This record gives sequence, C-alpha cells and structure tokens, in this order.
Amino acid sequence: MNLKFRLFVAFLIALALTILPLPELIVGIRPPWVLLLLLYVQYHLPDHFNVSLLILLGLVLDVLLSTILGEHTFALAIVCWLASSKVRRFRFFSIGQQIGLIAVFCLLYQTIIFTIDAYLGFYVNFIDVLGSTVISILLWPWIRLLSEDTLLRRFHVKRH
Repeated sequence: MNLKFRLFVAFLIALALTILPLPELIVGIRPPWVLLLLLYVQYHLPDHFNVSLLILLGLVLDVLLSTILGEHTFALAIVCWLASSKVRRFRFFSIGQQIGLIAVFCLLYQTIIFTIDAYLGFYVNFIDVLGSTVISILLWPWIRLLSEDTLLRRFHVKRH
C-alpha cells in the first residue's frame, strides 16, 4: 500500500477516535489524537508533513467538534510551529525526552483550546487539560510503536 493512503487512513482513525463516544467521567481527558499523529508525522515523516494538511485537519476538527472555525487550526499551527525547531534532533532523543517534549506540546495545545473556550464563555475545567496531557504521554510510546509498524513498514508483493 502507498504511504499516502496509509496516512490518510491513520488520520481518519485519529478523527474517529476524537469523536468516539466515551462515558461522561472520562470524556474530558480524551487525548488529542490528531495532534499526536501530526507530531509523529512531523518528526518521523517530515517529507509528508505540510501546512495545508495541518489547516485541513484543524478545520475538520472544528466541524466535527462544533467549535469556533479556526480554533483547532490555530492551536495546531502554534504547536507544530514550535515543534518544528526540534525536528532534526527528535529522533536522537531518548524515549523519556520524547515523552517530555510531547507532554509540553500537548499541554500547550490543550491550554490554547482551554483559553479560547473559556474566553468564549464555555464551561472548561483545567483538570481535564492536565488529565488529557497525562493520557497523551502514557500513549505516546504505543502510538510511536504502532505508527512505525504500520506507516513505515514496506509492503512487499510476492510475484510468481
């Protein structure tokens, strides 16, 4: 399978996980699936990361989550812009350093969304921001392993 098709499917899965119904108790600590996948693509597949992908995913998130148009695009753009300074060194970081960096980026993303929603008058809870960040850093090693296995694997077709 083509890598672009696998990335398309991966982003569809991330979007589906974003709107997956969860119990009321844990709905607030849902990890930012699209951000985690975008960071993975930015760090491990930089040739396939571009701003138009980021804008499109941000707008799709806004429509799916019924938020203000541009809210997620703005947050994704800020985080990915800051993350771009670490692209060349990220692969050489230990898993602990990677988790720390992912924690900072997830916390920043969730804080931007939190601030915009609070400014607009929606009920927000900062504990959800912290919980979502903790869940994200616990999931990062697994997302990395799963992505390396599915996105970076070469598919060989046997010919007879």
